[in-house]
Amino acid sequence: MRGIPAQWLPRLLRSLATALVAGIAGLIVHSALMLGKDALGILPRFQPYEDFQRLLGVWAGGQIGGVLPYLTGAMVWGFIYARLHDHLPGQSFWVKGLSFALLAWGAMITGFFLLVGHGVFGLRLGYGLWPALLMFPMLATFSVTLGYIHARMRKAIHLDADTNTQREKPPRIGR
Repeated sequence: MRGIPAQWLPRLLRSLATALVAGIAGLIVHSALMLGKDALGILPRFQPYEDFQRLLGVWAGGQIGGVLPYLTGAMVWGFIYARLHDHLPGQSFWVKGLSFALLAWGAMITGFFLLVGHGVFGLRLGYGLWPALLMFPMLATFSVTLGYIHARMRKAIHLDADTNTQREKPPRIGR
């Protein structure tokens, strides 16, 4: 069985770094919004990071560190976005980010909420549709930030690759 060709390794590492950095940037913005939500007392029983930590603890067989849900979310969503980037509609990071937010929102309000016991749209929390409605702008902010950083890093990588390619062209023979 053949391994990964040597020229692909730098590209793979750049792609992984782009997904991770973009995910962490989105996480920082999303965390700031969650802190604001908590400071203002908005939907106090709606704590998706605590729910995620509890869910991971059940799956892992014990209590998981408080940072893990944040990093896991950043890495998972960052990598999912990176894989979907070329397939998302639009050319701008805004459209791609909002499209991704819509997909993530659908997954969260139907899948994640069910997994953590809040029911579809989080209705079992007792706040009506507010958890689901709050989740969209928070995911949109996260996703647009993720899309912006991802687009900027991809552009920088492609410009660097183009520059390297131009330098590596063979010399012209003849006049």
